[in-house]
Amino acid sequence: MIAVAECGRLARAALASGPGEVCAVFRRSLYLRFAGGRYACVGDASLGRGPLNARISGRHALGSRDVGEWMSVSVAGAKLWRPVPLRARAGRGALCLRLASLERASARHAAREGLGGVIAGANSPLIDRARPALNAIDAWLAQRGAPIPPAAGSLIGLGPGLTPSGDDFLAGVMIGVRAAGDRTAAAALWKWLEPQAAALTSAISGAHLAAAARGEAHEALHGCVEALFGADAPRAGPRWGQLLARLDAVGHCSGRDGLAGVVAVARHSIR
Repeated sequence: MIAVAECGRLARAALASGPGEVCAVFRRSLYLRFAGGRYACVGDASLGRGPLNARISGRHALGSRDVGEWMSVSVAGAKLWRPVPLRARAGRGALCLRLASLERASARHAAREGLGGVIAGANSPLIDRARPALNAIDAWLAQRGAPIPPAAGSLIGLGPGLTPSGDDFLAGVMIGVRAAGDRTAAAALWKWLEPQAAALTSAISGAHLAAAARGEAHEALHGCVEALFGADAPRAGPRWGQLLARLDAVGHCSGRDGLAGVVAVARHSIR
């Protein structure tokens, strides 16, 4: 049986329930589906840490598995990973400097695809298509007690990737508003998003959105959140090039898409 060395909270709960059905296969990882709409992504160390991720011990030919095959994965003795919450938030001045630094780094290290280009003010056919929905989210962030504009719904399921770019952006917004200290807004966004996601995007993406609603995402995104919002991060920002490189290893373009959502929140936090 394959043994897990470290896993996220949601992955452990799914894997401990029994065998799962292979539903997506990549070169060094795969997704397992379990009863109740639960998922786990099993892979080697390159997978990184995340709420649905389970990093295995040893070498296994995961890429040779077939969709529809059933697998049992042991989490006995696995180390549990959960993101470290912000101890304290930075002031407005530090956040302004860090945002400016991130925008410059994002322009130098351009996003490959998806919605990550909005961090540096770039355009693309996908960004142009998403613009009305992005503007709707901006309007809601400016007045979080108001209803979420219906136009924002066109982000759900929009773009490339197993978790589409629009979904990852919305996940980043939920992570961002929590980092900004507004759990009420995160709950409101998820209450609006959850029933629509069930109909408009993939079940795997929906599982990642549910994790983000509870404040959990890939460790690379949490590193960027700490660098932006954390009181202990350098005032003018860290070495964003290194953080962006780590983020670009997450999914097809999920890392940058999620960061774009976090940045949307950060921009409203300094206005």
